[in-house]
Amino acid sequence: FPVVWVEPAHHWRSAAGERVVPQGPLEIYTPEWWLPNVHRPAALARILHAKRLERARRRLVEQGCKRIVLYVWRPDFASALDLIHHDLCCYHIDDEYSFSREDTPISPEEMTLLRRAGLVIIHSPRLIQKKGSINPNTLFVPNGVDYRAFATPVQEPPQLAAIPSPRIGYTGYIKNQLDFDLLLDLARRHPRWSFVLTGPGGVLSADDARALAALQSLENVYFPGAQPVQALPAFTQWVDVGIMPYKRDAYTQYIFPMKLNEYLATGRPVVGSRIPSLERFDHVVSVPQSLDQWSSALEASLAPEANTPERIAMRKGEAARHDWDALVQRISTQIQACS
Repeated sequence: FPVVWVEPAHHWRSAAGERVVPQGPLEIYTPEWWLPNVHRPAALARILHAKRLERARRRLVEQGCKRIVLYVWRPDFASALDLIHHDLCCYHIDDEYSFSREDTPISPEEMTLLRRAGLVIIHSPRLIQKKGSINPNTLFVPNGVDYRAFATPVQEPPQLAAIPSPRIGYTGYIKNQLDFDLLLDLARRHPRWSFVLTGPGGVLSADDARALAALQSLENVYFPGAQPVQALPAFTQWVDVGIMPYKRDAYTQYIFPMKLNEYLATGRPVVGSRIPSLERFDHVVSVPQSLDQWSSALEASLAPEANTPERIAMRKGEAARHDWDALVQRISTQIQACS
């Protein structure tokens, strides 16, 4: 499908926007300087929002599109339902947008989208339980992986070459959802293992910041920092075990980690916290709960029995079933059925 992705409008005090048109069927539309984001008065904000959407829609019409799909990713944009003519609204939920560590009811804006959308796509089993019964046209599509990128062997990154093995690796944002106390206890318990956390830093609570500082002081913990997207397969392949050490709370029960199938595509053993989205993968992922169980699971993952050709093939096979090409085909087929 030809796609126009609408970037958030710039604030009226900031620099002017511009339009970027990459090669291929995807156009990224950044609203012009004269269509800024304003909050007051509400009537003006609504008019500007409608004009931004209409300009994006016009790009599709100019390409000969006869039917328009309004593809909404966040409940913040529920107002678009009444601001632009469209033939189908698809609401794609890829997170619990409250981002709360306490369970919260569905917001009015999101409830509007769930009820009025022609198609709802939800990415995690627990979110299906919470929101999947509201709209009869709801499809479960988990997060996937660029299988070829992560399964094809690449050279060892220079940043990892000097780090001793075995390497216990995490690739992703260094964020509040990680159990830093667990990581600290594991790193102290196993000083001969190298713990490698690759990714940019996020905003942390005071307690998490203290635990992270303690981690950074340990000689067997390494932080290569943020890496470009194309480098991530190498940082995932060149560790001995991939980990997902999440806290278990009301927010993480709803996530489906993108890195799950990225880890599995490498064939390496994977250990993750016992959150709902990982429990159904317990045939290819170890899901311990306590510190002792984590320690045992990591030891088992480093053993030869966990790295036989059969076990590697099983992990890779699971990831291949979640290749983005296959998942996008499911979405495409459903969009055509609904429109």
